[in-house]
Amino acid sequence: MDSSLLLRKPVEADVENMFMMLEKSMSPYLTVNSSSSKNLQLILDRNVVKDYVKMDVYLCLVAQINSEIAGWMAGSSKSEILSEHSCSPGEFYIEEIVVDSHYRRGGIGSFLLSEIPNDRLKAIVADTPLINKQAIAFYEKRGFVKVLGLPEEFYKTWERMSKSV
Repeated sequence: MDSSLLLRKPVEADVENMFMMLEKSMSPYLTVNSSSSKNLQLILDRNVVKDYVKMDVYLCLVAQINSEIAGWMAGSSKSEILSEHSCSPGEFYIEEIVVDSHYRRGGIGSFLLSEIPNDRLKAIVADTPLINKQAIAFYEKRGFVKVLGLPEEFYKTWERMSKSV
């Protein structure tokens, strides 16, 4: 891992770069939207990224190398966010882990994942489109397993993964 790696909370000035990184990383998977019901579609929205940065219900962290954002993560263990995603109290739901393509396979995603405070958690949960094989492999390599028990429609386009902590 790069010795100039800095972990920090994002500021509002980071939102545009964070959104562009999200848009670039998720654009290959937008076919999920055409084959999913409205509530199961990928959301690419600057205002959502702004919410991750500004709202206290989210833990949002930026991994920075030199002056460049190499990756970022947003998620929550707050009940209002967990209930939106059919998660249980004591879980942390990962909304996004995004790593710039220039920094992939360099440990940035793992580093961000390791920064989730897990002292009072039972599990960390993430949803990823079935067609995003790289994300599924990323989570599997870190001990996440497929979760069952959601509505059948969900599993047509998504995979839920969880790791006990």
